[in-house]
Amino acid sequence: MIVFTRPVHRRHVRALESQVASLESFLRKVASAGQAEREQMLSAYASSSVADRNQCTSPLTARSRSGQMRNLTSRNASQFYGGTSLFQMHLSDDWSVPLISADQQAAQIVPPRTTLLASDEPGGSNYDPHHEVCRHLVKTFFRQSYQYNMFIYREYFLRDYDAGYGRYYSDLLLYSMCATSAPLSEDPDISALSNTFVQRAHALLYLTLENPDLTTLQSLILLGHMDIGQGRASKGWLFCGMAFRLAHEMGLHLDPSNWAQTSKSPVDREILRRVYWAAFAADKQLSLHFGRPPALYPHESDVRNAMRIPYPAEWERLLDTYISPGSSTTAYEDGIALVASLIYQIELAKIFHNLIVNIFENRSQNSTVAAMTAHQIHVDMTNWLSRLPGKLHWNQWTVGRVPSCVLHLHMLFHTGMIILHRPPRTLFGDPKIATSEDTEICYQSLEAILRLLRSYARHYRYVDLPLDVMHILSTAAATVLMKRFFNKAQWTDIEISKPLSFLLGVMDEIKVKWPCMLEIRESITRSISEPLADPEVGPAGEIGPLCSPESAHELPDGQDDQSTTSAGDLGLLMTEDFLSGHFEWDELLLS
Repeated sequence: MIVFTRPVHRRHVRALESQVASLESFLRKVASAGQAEREQMLSAYASSSVADRNQCTSPLTARSRSGQMRNLTSRNASQFYGGTSLFQMHLSDDWSVPLISADQQAAQIVPPRTTLLASDEPGGSNYDPHHEVCRHLVKTFFRQSYQYNMFIYREYFLRDYDAGYGRYYSDLLLYSMCATSAPLSEDPDISALSNTFVQRAHALLYLTLENPDLTTLQSLILLGHMDIGQGRASKGWLFCGMAFRLAHEMGLHLDPSNWAQTSKSPVDREILRRVYWAAFAADKQLSLHFGRPPALYPHESDVRNAMRIPYPAEWERLLDTYISPGSSTTAYEDGIALVASLIYQIELAKIFHNLIVNIFENRSQNSTVAAMTAHQIHVDMTNWLSRLPGKLHWNQWTVGRVPSCVLHLHMLFHTGMIILHRPPRTLFGDPKIATSEDTEICYQSLEAILRLLRSYARHYRYVDLPLDVMHILSTAAATVLMKRFFNKAQWTDIEISKPLSFLLGVMDEIKVKWPCMLEIRESITRSISEPLADPEVGPAGEIGPLCSPESAHELPDGQDDQSTTSAGDLGLLMTEDFLSGHFEWDELLLS
């Protein structure tokens, strides 16, 4: 039997070569540095690579696996207590982490959760959970939003929703989903109900915060995204932060197989893994969105990678009842592409985490080490792109109807590439920056985002895209503005006016769901009406670069002349072998 293997992409080889060249440059600098500087450089480099070494079993490393899980019989939830908690009174001889049984929960006396009708609670309305409007919005959510919110497990939510109770359903989660999907409705009367469902969900949320469960965590992420998109950024940031804190409290950051005693089925354990990793990806997107440190760290988790879960036996009936009447499970969607897009988005989020904490949030890193870290992230991203399975491929020659989740995944990738290679504003005055390899990669990713958005519009609506579309559009628009500055171009130049007009049009469409997009759009239109300005001097009230007065004319910490890559340092993102690839999608699977 002949086995054909995919050849290594040229861009990946070039990226590896650049990594080797970067290492050689680092060694030369170490050789020429003084004793104190050499020790600092070597210690910084050693600390950045220690995670790659094989771990040995020792009392120190064993402490990271100490902890106890308390199962709460009064509600479908659990609480994790780590090695420093007040519950660490006994040590287990077993390698697996001990589990506190239900008999040991005398102190945890909580009245059972009851399902209340909408009219029974503050902010109530006439829309009970099975009202026709709610059922319509549930269908809208799973048809248009689910692929971007896979921290909710659709099949088991519908199973419990159909029964009226269960581990994966609550009225709070239902109304949070209705609030998210209402703006997607083409019926203006239903679309106007979004705020009603938001208020309804908020009222339920405050009643459940004392005794949260998994659906509380899921609802907090949905409501947090809604608040951020509606312009209530602080409230949304807090809601999402509460969700990530709950992930730790519930022990979701530890793989369910750790616990010595558990009644959870393999499917239940896999759902917990998916919730954690989807929340992890959401955390990275919010960190990038706001430019803030993340809440969930890879090193504190040992959760296995997510995988595809088989459909439950009653899935075809639930699909026919609540989502797509008359459809079979095979004709409704390509489940492989859907789950694979989540898995690879999680892998991309892990790279984004490194980008955030080691490039943008590291205030004390040596400039040489920072440059090497940026090279490594570039290698990781190109490697991620080259490893995508066929179901997730896309390039400018791709034909057929590509799943929306695949297009969105590539938008996230190219947004990350721009963020990684985008030069700081304080360096715009350097003439070498305009022609650098970093800037060229930014332009290539900009073109890719524009193509992806146009491809998306052929079969889908922009309003269906999740919150991170705001970040995607603003990053693309900022790249166009950067290009105009470097080229000293006029607003009427076709290479500026055409992409900018297109991006502003997309912003107009999504402002129905994400009104906060208006602020970014208006800032761009104000820029169009103003002449080219010194990049270091913005208008009154504009956010400027972070620097102290004495360092205003110095390069930011972590960057020097050598950290700006020159031509040939990094492989171009869209090489000939990648652009010449030809991918086709099966229309039957996507109809």
